[in-house]
Amino acid sequence: MTKTKKLIITGAVLLCAVALLCVMLFLPSSEGRIVEEIAPPQKVSLRIRAVGDNLIHSPIYNSCKTPDGFNFDGLYENIKPYLSVADIAAINQETIFVEDVAALSGYPAFGTPPEVGESVVRAGFNLITHATNHTYDKGYNALMHTMKFWSQKDVMVLGINGSAEKQQKIDIWEKDGLKIALLNFTYGLNGYRLPADKKYLVNIIDRSEENAQLIKNAEQSADMTVVFLHFGTEYTHVPTSSQKQDVEFFTENGADVIIGTHPHVVQPVAEHICENGNKSLVFYSLGNFVSNQGGKEKILGAMADVTISKENGRTYVEKYDMLPLVTHAQDKKYSAYMLCDYTDEMAKKHTRCPNLSVEALQTLFEKIKGIEVY
Repeated sequence: MTKTKKLIITGAVLLCAVALLCVMLFLPSSEGRIVEEIAPPQKVSLRIRAVGDNLIHSPIYNSCKTPDGFNFDGLYENIKPYLSVADIAAINQETIFVEDVAALSGYPAFGTPPEVGESVVRAGFNLITHATNHTYDKGYNALMHTMKFWSQKDVMVLGINGSAEKQQKIDIWEKDGLKIALLNFTYGLNGYRLPADKKYLVNIIDRSEENAQLIKNAEQSADMTVVFLHFGTEYTHVPTSSQKQDVEFFTENGADVIIGTHPHVVQPVAEHICENGNKSLVFYSLGNFVSNQGGKEKILGAMADVTISKENGRTYVEKYDMLPLVTHAQDKKYSAYMLCDYTDEMAKKHTRCPNLSVEALQTLFEKIKGIEVY
């Protein structure tokens, strides 16, 4: 065979192969669609990690004094790696910031150095829930100072508002088309009253039609709604009937995930189902994150870990967990640790909880998780 004939045959074979490939690429599928246009379904996931009360008692801010002011980085440095894996890292900032050091105070009316906020941001928290019973401890000026402080940070702040328009605005966290609406409310303000013409300053739980509509608006604006509630009775591990009624109200109107704070102790996780068929995942209380309170019930806290996914037009809670943590106090220094990183050697040196052990904390945590809510 001549060289010319070999080239002709080889070219013909290549042309046939190319033609066959084109036919395969554009051959209609059994559903009448072009094979080339079929793409695998896209799944988007968003992870939330949330901790409880950042309760800054006076011994805590006194322990964090520096020659130049305050530095609170040590409170959160051991938790930082656990926040970096989350899209949303939430903290309940229980206490309000004050501009004048003369206004600093602990229990019962808290005034906190704003340097706490600086350290919170450096730790990796990017969602701040601020509607608590201590939000108005220092009045209007301190609340406005706190809002101004956060406005200069790259964080989302819930529960406090500078205007009526801001209160009605639905905060949305979006990731690759997955939209999460975020809301925050408190049961009250420890007897303090908001100005008659400024009721919008703090979101209050009142089961009103206005709040119902706000939740419905959130549900219509996003794929899923997460509500942070500051509610319940202090120092009880069992959710109260009032908490359950609040959960019913928020779930009925569209809340999909509810994360609770305030009792200063951990409460269980449960699924709530309303008569109208609505369901919610409820972390009733994450307990204390950082505080000067003593006793193993109050130094034990929790981190909520929730993954929300969207796939094929459906949004759902893919997985969730509640992880134990502990506030360590030693030599007038404080720091939060995940319980998995805590040791018996450290526990023996805890100055706010004598005769402490990791096993005792873990046993208590498992007992709380086992409480039946419904």
